[in-house]
Amino acid sequence: MVLLNIPPLKTHNFKSLIYHSLNYGGIMKRHWLIFFTVVFLLAGMVLNISATETRVFSMGQTGLFMYDNSNIVFFPGAVMRYGNEIVTELRMKDAESLFSAEIRLPMNSYMFGLNFNRPITLFDPGVGQSISLNSTSDLYFGTKLGGNDLGIRLSLGRDGFARDSIPFGPPRLEESARYFEVAGGYSTDLFDASLSLELPSVKSEEGSLTDEFSGNMIMLNGRYFYDYDAKMTFVPVVRLGFGSGSRKTDVGGGNPQEEIDYGLLSLNLGIGLNYQISENSLLIFAIDPYGYSRLKEDEKNVEEYTETRTTLPRLYLGAETTIKSWLTGRVGANRGYQKVTQKFKPTGGTEYEQSYQESPYNVSFGLGLKFGRFLIDLDINDGFFFEGPNFISGTFRDFSNRVSISYLFGNDERSKK
Repeated sequence: MVLLNIPPLKTHNFKSLIYHSLNYGGIMKRHWLIFFTVVFLLAGMVLNISATETRVFSMGQTGLFMYDNSNIVFFPGAVMRYGNEIVTELRMKDAESLFSAEIRLPMNSYMFGLNFNRPITLFDPGVGQSISLNSTSDLYFGTKLGGNDLGIRLSLGRDGFARDSIPFGPPRLEESARYFEVAGGYSTDLFDASLSLELPSVKSEEGSLTDEFSGNMIMLNGRYFYDYDAKMTFVPVVRLGFGSGSRKTDVGGGNPQEEIDYGLLSLNLGIGLNYQISENSLLIFAIDPYGYSRLKEDEKNVEEYTETRTTLPRLYLGAETTIKSWLTGRVGANRGYQKVTQKFKPTGGTEYEQSYQESPYNVSFGLGLKFGRFLIDLDINDGFFFEGPNFISGTFRDFSNRVSISYLFGNDERSKK
C-alpha cells in the first residue's frame, strides 16, 4: 500500500494531519497532490530504442502510452524486451538516496534483472519515530510462455531502530518497518497485463506501549497497442487499485486501544496516440478522460474521514526527434483538471465536507545524447533558456533537473543505432 512519508507535523494520527491542513491548507494540498498523483495516477512513457524515466518525464510523462524500459516496474513481462543493459536514474541533484541502478541480463532463454534501489511512496499513518519505508530493491525473472513473455518481480524494503532505556528517561524503544511486493506480468506484441500485491507493515514498541500498522494493496494494469495504420497506434490503458489497512495504538493509562481502519480505491482510464511523424520523429498525445481515487479513514468511536479525487480529464503531450545521429531533442506538456472532496463524519455528530479544484500544469524539455554504447538523457531546467550559462547571465542555475545514464552491452540493434 504505497505509504506517503509526510514530514513530521507533531500530530498523532492521519486525521490530525487533516485538521492541520485546515489551518495550513497550502501545505497539505501539496502533500495530497503528491500522494494521489504518484500512487494512483502514475502514467508514464516511444522511438523503439532503450529509454529512461528522464526521457519519459521530458516528454510530458507519457510513459504508459509507449514501449519503454521504465515501464517494466508496472509490466514485469516487458523485462524480456530489454536485456543487456545497465540503467541508472539520477532523479535529483545531491540526493543519492533517490538514485537507482538496474541491470538486466539474459541467460539462455531467461532474463534476470536487479534494481539496487527504487524509491517508493507509501501511505504512512505516522507509526514510528526513527524509521521509514521509502525505497526497495527489485528482483526480476522473465521467460517465454506460449510464445510470449512472462515476468515476475519481487520487491523488498525494510528499516529498523532500537534504543535501550535511559535511567530517569524514556523507556526502551524498538521499531521495524517491512515492505514486500510480488508482481506478475504477461506481455505480447499487442498488450501488456499485470497484477501486483503490496504488503507493508510498521511497528513501534516503547516500553509496554505498542503502535502498529499493516496493510495490503492490489494493483491491476493493462494496455493494448492497436495499429490503426503505418503511422498511428492507439494505446488504451486501464489501472485499478484497491487495498485496506489498520492501525492499533496503545495509549496507556488503562484506556482501550485506539483503532483506525483505512480503505483505498483507485481507477484510471486513458487512451494515447503514438504518431510516427517520420522515421526519426515521434509525437504522443494522450488523455485520461476519467480518474478516480478515494481514501477512507475510520477511527473507531471518533470520526470517519473520506477524501476523493476526481480527474476530468488529464492531458499529455510529448514529442522527440533526431537532430543528429548522436543527439535527440524532446518536448512535453502535462495538464490535469481535478476536484478534491473531503468529508468528515464525527461519531454521533453531523457530517460536513469541503472541496477545492486543482489544475496542475507542467512543460518540459529534454535532450538525448549517444556516445558509443552510452546513452545520456537530460531533463532540461527551463530557467536555463531564459538566463543562459553563467558567463552570460552571471547566475548559477543547474542545466538539468534530472539525468539518466544507460550502458548497452549486448549485440542487439539498439546498441548499434
